[in-house]
Amino acid sequence: MSIKNRWKIAFFTLLGGVLFIIIMIGGMVFSTDQPTSLPNTFMDNKKSVQFNISTHKEDLNKLLNQYVNITTSYNVRLKNDVIEFKGFVPVLSEKVQVKITFIPKASKNGDLILIPKSFSLGKLNLPISSVLKLVNSSVKLPDWIIIQPVNKTIYVELQKLKINHSHMKIKVNHINLKKDDISLKLLFFTDR
Repeated sequence: MSIKNRWKIAFFTLLGGVLFIIIMIGGMVFSTDQPTSLPNTFMDNKKSVQFNISTHKEDLNKLLNQYVNITTSYNVRLKNDVIEFKGFVPVLSEKVQVKITFIPKASKNGDLILIPKSFSLGKLNLPISSVLKLVNSSVKLPDWIIIQPVNKTIYVELQKLKINHSHMKIKVNHINLKKDDISLKLLFFTDR
């Protein structure tokens, strides 16, 4: 390897390090460390008809491809034991790919809790709490997605999710991606 190539490699390594520091400092300066409160969702089960559904990753991936991956700039996919989220965030007037893998859990009230397992920005693997602060401050997410950098979780308030302007809501009974065992509850609201 010639000296000229070594200088190029050193220059781009230094440039990448400086950009990384700027991004991390910017994310920490412009974000808060206060915990986000979670909603206290209550559904009157007497005014709804409930259907329990068991499904698999393959079926949910088809549904995600139909509704999430086509209608947003993000790509969400259920893998072997994680949920994979891919998208782009603006970094210094450029768009850089973000990839996050999550371990999903059902909350007591049927919403979804996502616990980040890994996070990468471009080719860099970054600390999860810092990245969640950055995503929370720079990405416009629907109001039913609550990022909690302090707790290192993302709370998906499924019951706030609007499904084709219907009176239907979704709850997660349990989710185990390793065993491909996913149980959901659909609630249709009635007048009585």
